[in-house]
Amino acid sequence: MPSVIEFVAPPLPHYIVSGSSIIPAGGKHPSRQHIGAFDLLVVVYGCLYIGEEGREYEVQAGHSLILRPDCYHYAITGCTENTLHHWLHFQLLGEWRVIEENEEGERGALVVEPDLQSHLSPPAFTATPYTVPLRQFTKLAQPQKVFGWLDELVEMNQSLHMDGIRLRQQALFQNIIVELSSSAADTTLSPTSACAEKAASYLREHYQEPFSARKLGESINFHPVYIARCMQKVFGCSPAVYLMRLRIQQAKLLLLQTDLAVERIAEQVGFSQAAYFTACFTRLEGLSPRKYRQRFTRRKESRS
Repeated sequence: MPSVIEFVAPPLPHYIVSGSSIIPAGGKHPSRQHIGAFDLLVVVYGCLYIGEEGREYEVQAGHSLILRPDCYHYAITGCTENTLHHWLHFQLLGEWRVIEENEEGERGALVVEPDLQSHLSPPAFTATPYTVPLRQFTKLAQPQKVFGWLDELVEMNQSLHMDGIRLRQQALFQNIIVELSSSAADTTLSPTSACAEKAASYLREHYQEPFSARKLGESINFHPVYIARCMQKVFGCSPAVYLMRLRIQQAKLLLLQTDLAVERIAEQVGFSQAAYFTACFTRLEGLSPRKYRQRFTRRKESRS
């Protein structure tokens, strides 16, 4: 079973540049070390012979290989025939890790971007993180579709001076990521991530109900202690904290989209006591539910 590169989104992977190349018989893929970006290789015909950190790959037609930004990769031997391959450099701007066969990998280095909006007010809503698996070496389920997308990306390089081209490249690149992920999701998702995702899915469906670690465990067939450990590793919090954050997100929607009293909103999102809801909301958002509603409804009214 090959390695899996698993990343947390948002943010989504960021496309940098791509191209295609024919390596003649006897030629080799260049050796590089710590290039600072992921390198996706997709072979159209022929075969590439590449090693990375002691692991060797024969990348045949219709296969893909993702070379890591933090490793040394090198040619094992020259191509035995003319080999056409696409290459694509991309970055993961968030947290990622590599999961090896039958074991859970360590977290990759966290990339932190400059806080360009630290002076702005906190956003009304925040995205719920999720994990995405990418098999490092795989046979593509739909190689021709991927070939077409990669060809289109290369063609767009000729029009980078035009408005919107880079955005179109980013959108097209996401299609490739989805295709690579779909082939890995069912068979290569780590046990930790699979458990955490099941638990999170259950909590999203039952967030209005009283929380019970025992009931959660019985519903997804995992021990509560294991569930808590998995969610801590994947989402950085316990099931109870994940549920509280989810409830607060739902409460924010109701505060902005309805005229319901705070007490009623607390009840609808699963809090049995309004005072406890207010305390949790204030701790997470930095202001009370009433002030949160006033801040954003005033902005809306001022624009109308």
